[in-house]
Amino acid sequence: MESLMARLLLLAEGTSTTGAAGDASSSGNNYWVLAPPVLMMIVFFYFLVFLPQKRERQKQDTFHKTLKKNDRVVTIGGVVGTIVNIEPEGKLITVKVDDNTRIPFLREAIQRKYGEGTSETPALKETPK
Repeated sequence: MESLMARLLLLAEGTSTTGAAGDASSSGNNYWVLAPPVLMMIVFFYFLVFLPQKRERQKQDTFHKTLKKNDRVVTIGGVVGTIVNIEPEGKLITVKVDDNTRIPFLREAIQRKYGEGTSETPALKETPK
């Protein structure tokens, strides 16, 4: 046990004496060696994550600005209806779901136009037997 402790002490003394003189020059070099990979990771994440999110957000904003009366839309919750009223410069849109049912939604709650980009079929369609 004593020999193990003695070896550890010698190892600690050896690293402290050589490390004190060499640390100043090698630590500066280590930062420059690590900088390019870190910068490459930042650029990689920008193009892989942030840029597509920004484009999608801009596309969704322009979609919300182009909504108009009588558009058939789907909300985030899956409610399908027709826009009957849009507040001017407001965030509230009234959607007609049924003959006597009108529900106000926030403009951001409209996900997409109904039937746009997908081949959707009405939910109450008769199935052949």
